[in-house]
Amino acid sequence: MQAAAGGVPVEPFQWDFVTPGVPDSSFEDAPGFSPTPLELRVMLLAHLRPRAQSLVWDVGGGTGALALEIARLMPAGAVHTLERDPEAIELLKRNRRRFGISNLHIHEGQAPSDLNRLPANPDRVLLEVGRPLADVLNAVWQALQPGGRLVISTTSLEGLVDATDTLGQLQAHDVQVVQATVHRMQRRGSQARLAAAEPLFLIAAERPL
Repeated sequence: MQAAAGGVPVEPFQWDFVTPGVPDSSFEDAPGFSPTPLELRVMLLAHLRPRAQSLVWDVGGGTGALALEIARLMPAGAVHTLERDPEAIELLKRNRRRFGISNLHIHEGQAPSDLNRLPANPDRVLLEVGRPLADVLNAVWQALQPGGRLVISTTSLEGLVDATDTLGQLQAHDVQVVQATVHRMQRRGSQARLAAAEPLFLIAAERPL
């Protein structure tokens, strides 16, 4: 049993299944910070393809939902997340304690100026930003191991255009673009309807050997 910041005991979260897709409600959230929906996390993980001992960068950690999913699936590997918002960092730490994860490492800073705080030569990189600018992508790409995979998630069309244009200039291999929208049933009284989460663009690519 672990102790929370206020001294109240916290039971470690248990997820006894071999699949990814921890329920959204299992993560702590805060105003302005909500976990990436389960279905989108599963899709992002599928395109990232981490190995058992991967070194993963997660640039823009947020609640830590995706980073925690990756870390628990590869206990012999390591996930390093870079986050600039102090409130998000505190939320990341709370979720890390809740899940009892020891191979998720949190670094305060922003890309690209603080990428040197992360261990060199990752073989997998997640870039979760509103608009991936060329300088961030170039810095991440140069750090990525040859043969490594980069997965970008963005909710903006501008971010999609920036990412694909820059990856084209970098001569990335196996570039894939997916637009994903999750609809979940909600009930209001006797009525049921499907409510959509915010659409997400997923861009995946490999650095040539």
